[in-house]
Amino acid sequence: MLGGQQVGAGAGVPAARAARCTDADLFGVVIDLLREVGYDRLTIDAVAARAHVSKATIYRRWDGKIELVVAALRQRHPGVHNPPDTGSLRGDLIELLRATAAICAADCDLMQALTFAMRTNPELERVVRHQLLPAGRVASTAILVRAAARGEIPPEAGERELFHDLAPALTMSRILAHGLPADDAFLTQVVDQVLIPVLCYRPGASQL
Repeated sequence: MLGGQQVGAGAGVPAARAARCTDADLFGVVIDLLREVGYDRLTIDAVAARAHVSKATIYRRWDGKIELVVAALRQRHPGVHNPPDTGSLRGDLIELLRATAAICAADCDLMQALTFAMRTNPELERVVRHQLLPAGRVASTAILVRAAARGEIPPEAGERELFHDLAPALTMSRILAHGLPADDAFLTQVVDQVLIPVLCYRPGASQL
């Protein structure tokens, strides 16, 4: 008791501080703004205001808007860079395309916004091509290394740029350009009729 009044258990304890803004929170704000206003109209001021952090906090981690946006996109689907080992090349490729299809379906608007912005922003294009796009090759490379170790494909197959271009392009075209679902029937057809034949091709050998 104090002055005839009972002191509450929390009396004299400072109010809890606001929850700290994590990288995940900040990246979420960046993605939301990218969807709402597009890349060109997205600003560090807007990100800082919505995330309730100072611009200095952002600039301590990233040089500017380009680096922040690319970091947010790179962390959006981290699981795709660690494809499951199904025990076979066919199974691994189907899982890879399922992940690619899920990303396309969830982020088609982000892809379109970024692609449009890259047409008029050479620096953005450079950073995306050198930092963001190569990350998408990590999963397919891991799959090919495993397949070559099993003897399913020749060792040099992993160096075939045609495969690395086809795997995402066919899925993205199906969803973004044609507006059709990339269901398992389609993905299996791509794997069996396109990707595996490309990887199993041996120059000079009869393909009959």
